Amino acid sequence: MNTIFTNLSYLVLLSILFTACKPEKPEEPETEQLFTVGKTAFIINEGTFNQGNTEISYFDFEKMSISNNFFSSRNNSALLGDLTQSMTIVGDKAYLVVNNSQKVLILSMKDFKKTGSISPMPSPRYFQQITNSKAYVTDLFSNNITIINTSLNTITGAIPLSTWSEQMLVSGSKVFVSAPLKDKVFVIDATTDAIMDSISVGMGANSMCFDKNNNIWVFCSGSSGANASLVCFNPADNNILKTIDAGTTTYSSGRICTNNAKDSIYFIKDDVYRLSINDASVSATPFISVGSSSLYGLKVKDNYVLITNAKDFVQKGDLSIYNKSGVLIKTLEAGVSPGEIVLY
Repeated sequence: MNTIFTNLSYLVLLSILFTACKPEKPEEPETEQLFTVGKTAFIINEGTFNQGNTEISYFDFEKMSISNNFFSSRNNSALLGDLTQSMTIVGDKAYLVVNNSQKVLILSMKDFKKTGSISPMPSPRYFQQITNSKAYVTDLFSNNITIINTSLNTITGAIPLSTWSEQMLVSGSKVFVSAPLKDKVFVIDATTDAIMDSISVGMGANSMCFDKNNNIWVFCSGSSGANASLVCFNPADNNILKTIDAGTTTYSSGRICTNNAKDSIYFIKDDVYRLSINDASVSATPFISVGSSSLYGLKVKDNYVLITNAKDFVQKGDLSIYNKSGVLIKTLEAGVSPGEIVLY
């Protein structure tokens, strides 16, 4: 009995010692924060048509630095596709509209890695979230706006528009869609997915933005027979509040945006122009004169004005950062055909 008791005691002691010496499981490392919200911008490098060299650049406001080929670096050197038109961030997801690849690519904003895609669409342009589970995508060739279920990442329908559609803004239950060939902004009822009205604006209606009064401004690029113009309307009743002649232009990317206070309008018309939302005319003197006919992207953030230059749309373009007075701070090389600038 003593021998049995001694052996049992020995086994218990060994068990205690083994448990005490067992190394603790190391804590899982916290996921590194990839981006600093409020200090980040993405540059959509469209690439050259049919070359498959579209890419995303990541700009860090704090470091004043740019990281090119950011998509491929986060996705095991995978190619993004052919001609990324736009990018829309919704919560922890980013929707990249890849025009000539006829798809919308979905990325996680936690690691910027692909999580899904939605296709096909003939020539998608811009993505707009409508509800938690519904989004619209405009199109260049289909003459329809595609309806998407963002919970299932499937195409569920289309809204006939009979023309090319561009950018969208949402105000209440209305969705406003610019239509360059019709010189109009169409109004869609987001509850019924049907066109309810249209607003005649100017030739080449393109980019849009809200001001501090929640009025919508549209930049109309004009044509050889019509000047460019800025049109401001009230989205509550669709009434036009003012139309401002922006003069002739040899080139315009159609970009328009506001500052943080939303009391000033910035737009590209050969150079970069600025006006107060209370002004009745555009100054003949550019806010920023670059002397280039290929200014392509524009965004204003805090004390900075960001402009992309696509140059000849074949070689790599650049991103220029100006201060709020229009003085150049820095120019950085971007990708091929850098266009839309997306703040995060």
